[in-house]
Amino acid sequence: MAMRSFRSPPLPLPEAEYDSRYFEQLIKILQIYFRQLDSKSPLDLEGLALNDLPENPTGLPNFSLFRQGRDVKILLPEDAYPRSVSGSVSLGSVSVTIT
Repeated sequence: MAMRSFRSPPLPLPEAEYDSRYFEQLIKILQIYFRQLDSKSPLDLEGLALNDLPENPTGLPNFSLFRQGRDVKILLPEDAYPRSVSGSVSLGSVSVTIT
């Protein structure tokens, strides 16, 4: 997955003979490159389509995406969602149970 604004730096062409300045420049460029790769900058996911996301996170592995209303959420390890909901009510001779 590529970051849209991220570009690898152009590397300098080596001299015919050993030149310490060339290697210093090369190392600096590589350090910048790896720093960018290691950064926590958000990825630009232009055109990503999330279709058919589950609405119930029960049973999903951690870090799964699910939909709650019009919001997309990520199931984190510390999140707690009920496994099931049940209720019961009676009125006279009528009983209603929802599970």
